[in-house]
Amino acid sequence: MRTFSGKVFVGIMLFAFLAVGMAQEYGIGAASFLRRGVDARALGMGGAFAAVADGYSAMYWNPGGLARASSPELGGMYMNIYNAGIYLNFFAGVLGLDLPNEVQTESETLGSFLPRRLGGGLAFTEMATEVLAYDTQGNPLGLIRYSEAIYSLGLGVWLPRLGYAGAVAKVYSFRAPRAGQAGGDATAFGLGLDLGLSVPVWDGLWLGLSAMDVGNTKVKWRNTALEPTDLVSGRYTLGFAFSASGLAFENDRLLLALDAAYEPLVDSLAVRAGMEYTLFFVSLRAGAIWRPGAPWAFTLGAGIRALSLRLDMALVQNREIQVEGAGDTIVLSAAILF
Repeated sequence: MRTFSGKVFVGIMLFAFLAVGMAQEYGIGAASFLRRGVDARALGMGGAFAAVADGYSAMYWNPGGLARASSPELGGMYMNIYNAGIYLNFFAGVLGLDLPNEVQTESETLGSFLPRRLGGGLAFTEMATEVLAYDTQGNPLGLIRYSEAIYSLGLGVWLPRLGYAGAVAKVYSFRAPRAGQAGGDATAFGLGLDLGLSVPVWDGLWLGLSAMDVGNTKVKWRNTALEPTDLVSGRYTLGFAFSASGLAFENDRLLLALDAAYEPLVDSLAVRAGMEYTLFFVSLRAGAIWRPGAPWAFTLGAGIRALSLRLDMALVQNREIQVEGAGDTIVLSAAILF
């Protein structure tokens, strides 16, 4: 039977990290759990999704994919990180709209620079867990529900001469009940910006560029002893994706993807590779993640699509926390197309 010790350990680590951040002028590495990736399809492919994103999860992986959405889509994801009581939820909706281009009939050159398609989206991301809190004198306050959330608004556009470009504006909101001054809530807020570009390079080959939290997003704490500012590290990703159909059967498709993501603030590099094979309405996925000096982590996933409904599941190997009660992460997601 799984013990509770893993949950307690991870919870204490999380709250201790928060406390350390409060004791410094600038804490580094804020919102780390919020940035583990979203959507079981993407995570089943190891998170190699910068050049693939074209649906509701483009709000996270690459804002340029917002204009690639073929139809309105609503989707959501649930995961229990490390199976340790750290819950990450993501909900998003996207809408694409073709634009008339009357100028092209008068000037083909000018028309090629005008937007042909727009895409917009809204998203909500939340990480929540219960942690054991203490006041400034070291007295236990009991378990509190610590949460971090992001509210996102995105816009994408298709420019024939450039590709699919997009931006996402984000509001960070953290809350630690009863952990602030005089027993009040400690809260934090910040404004962030993501940029993305998705470009068709060749038949079936796509290039993806994503800049997350450009310039390192600042998250300012309120009602704490020092009211510090934590930094969400900028993450810059280069990705490629290639798809081919009709390899073994008339209705199959193979998708291969490769991403390299770098965070200069913390000098962190991650290389992600993934594949997806789809036959009729069933998809099978696998992925791998490599970081310098760390063991490889592997992922598996599967999904089905019935009419306008898509259901996906992924298993992400835990290679970070090796304590009793901490295990691999199971990700569940669903999306509906209108």
